[in-house]
Amino acid sequence: MSGRSATIMTVVLIASICISCVNASAEDAELVIDSDVTWESNEVIDGAIRISDGGSLTISGIDVSVAPGSSIVVDNGGYLIVDDSHIAATSPPTGISSYGYWDEGKRGSFRVPSDGLDEGFSLTIHSVGGASYYGSQAFVGDSEPVSMNGTEHTFDFPDGADEETWIGMIGYGFSSVSVSSVTIDTGTAQFAIDGIDLDSVNMMAAGEQGFQIRVSGHMSIDDSAIVGGGISLENQGSLDSDGGTFDRVGPILISNDEASIDLYGESVFVDSLDDHDIRGTSHCGISWGDSVIGSGDSERSGGLTDRWERRVVDQRLTFDAVGVVFEIEGMGPDEGTSFQSFSDSEGVGFVDGGGERTVQIRWSDGTWWNESATINIVSYRTGWNPEGSGIDDYGGDAIPLTWNQEQRVDQFIPDIEWGSIQIVGNEEASTSQSVAVLAEFANRGTAAASFYITCDIVETGVQADIGGFQGVVVGAGESMELQFGWRGGEVGTFSLDCEILTPTQLVDDSAFGGGSMTTGQVVWSEPVEDDGLPMAPILVALAVGIGIAMVWAYRRATEGEDESFEDDELDEY
Repeated sequence: MSGRSATIMTVVLIASICISCVNASAEDAELVIDSDVTWESNEVIDGAIRISDGGSLTISGIDVSVAPGSSIVVDNGGYLIVDDSHIAATSPPTGISSYGYWDEGKRGSFRVPSDGLDEGFSLTIHSVGGASYYGSQAFVGDSEPVSMNGTEHTFDFPDGADEETWIGMIGYGFSSVSVSSVTIDTGTAQFAIDGIDLDSVNMMAAGEQGFQIRVSGHMSIDDSAIVGGGISLENQGSLDSDGGTFDRVGPILISNDEASIDLYGESVFVDSLDDHDIRGTSHCGISWGDSVIGSGDSERSGGLTDRWERRVVDQRLTFDAVGVVFEIEGMGPDEGTSFQSFSDSEGVGFVDGGGERTVQIRWSDGTWWNESATINIVSYRTGWNPEGSGIDDYGGDAIPLTWNQEQRVDQFIPDIEWGSIQIVGNEEASTSQSVAVLAEFANRGTAAASFYITCDIVETGVQADIGGFQGVVVGAGESMELQFGWRGGEVGTFSLDCEILTPTQLVDDSAFGGGSMTTGQVVWSEPVEDDGLPMAPILVALAVGIGIAMVWAYRRATEGEDESFEDDELDEY
C-alpha cells in the first residue's frame, strides 16, 4: 500500500470514528429519568429530558431556566412534580396580537409609551415573525385611519404625545395584527420596548414559545409558575394545578379524550397565545375551579380570551351505503354554518371536509356555548327504496350531530329477516307440474323495503324455475308472505335454497339483513298419462257443443222465413 493510500485510509477511519462520536452524543443528549429524582438547587435545561415509566422528577423550591428548543417529556407512568418553583424560558414570547375584531369596542390597541417624553419623537412598530401589515389600518387617537404595509410602520409625533394616546389596529379581512416591539426615536436617543410590556387592551401574547412540556404520564404544579413554554397533554396524560401560574403558556393543548386537566386553588393564566386558555378534544376532562383566573380576566385581554374550547377534527359519519348525500346545519358559534357532502366507497363521509371544528366554548365570564348541529339526509336511495317506490329516503332527518370522532347513521333503515319457507301441500310432483312455495319475511327495522328473492336447487346448484325474481314489499315492523310456484325439470329429490337479493349500494351485504333459507325436499317423478287431461271426453264434449250450436242456428233461420211469409199475406189484405 502506498503512503498516499495509507493516509487516505487513516483519514476515513478517523472520520468514521468522529461520526460515531457525534451520533453517540446526539443519542446521549436526552437525559432519561427512570427513578425518583429531586432537584433542590437552581438548574438550567438545555436539551431534552425524558421521564420514563416508573421515573419521577420533583422540582422543589428552585428556579429553572430553559434554553430555546428544549423539552420535557413525561411518558405514561412517569411523574413531573413542580413545587414552589419557577420554570421559565430564556426566550419567551414577547409580542402581542389583536383578535381580529374591527369594531372599536373590541379593536386591539396599545398606549403610546410617551411617559417622560416632552419633545417630538417617532414610534416604529415591528410585526411578530416578519408578518406583513398589508391591508392593515391604524387609528391614532381620534384621527382618521392610516394604511400600513410591510413588516413595520412608523408614526411621527412632532409635538410629543399625550400620555393617553392609543393606537388601535385592524387587519385585512379580520385578520389579527401583531406588535413584536416598538422603537422610540427622539432624535438623540433610541430605545425599544417589547410588545408584551406595552399597556394594551384587546390583545393577546404572540411569538414562539421557548420550550415544550409533553405529558403522557402525570404532571402536578403546586404554587409554582411556568413561563413562556407550551404544555400538551397526550394519550392518558393528566395535569393537576393547585395555585399554578401559566404565563404565556396557554393554550394548554389536550389531544386525547382520555387526557385531563384539573385546575383549582389560586391557579391563574396570563397572556395566552390564542383566544382561549385550554384547547381540548370533545370529551377530554377539564375541571376549572371557582377561584381559578383566566387570561380573559386581565385588562389586556378585554375579556376576549375564553377559558377553553373543545374541538373535534376528522369527524366522520358512517353509513351502510355509498353515495349517501347529507347536509350538516347549525355548525359554529353563530350556528349558521352548513356543509354538504356524501359517503364514499367505504360508506364514510367527513364532516366539514374533516377540518377542525369548535364544538364547545366556555367564555371568560363562565357561561357556555355548545354546538347543537343536525344531520339532514338529502338523498339515501338503494335498490330497496328506489325513486318511485313510494318509500322515503333512508337515514331519517334532523339527526343530532354528536361530538364523537365517528358517528354511525343507522336511523330509518330496514332490517329484513326470514321467517320461514315451506312447500305447500304434497311434497311429491311430476316434472310437468309445479309446487307451491310459501315464504314469510319480517322487517325488524324502521323503514320499509321492496326486495326480490331468487332460488337455487340445493343438490345441483342450478337456478330454479320459480317464474323469475319474486318481489315483495315489507313495511317497518311488519311481516309479509310471498307465495310462488316451483316447476321441476329433473327427476329426483330436490330442495330450494332461496336468497334475498340485497342492494349493490351497501358496503356490507348484510347491513339491511337478508340471508337465505332452505325448503324441505320435493320428490320429482316422470309424468304419467293420468297427469294429463283425458282426450276422448274432451272430443265428445266438443262434438256435442258443435251440434247444439248448429241446431240453434237452423231454428233461428227457419223462424225468420215464417215471419216473412205472414207479413206478405197480410199485405194482400
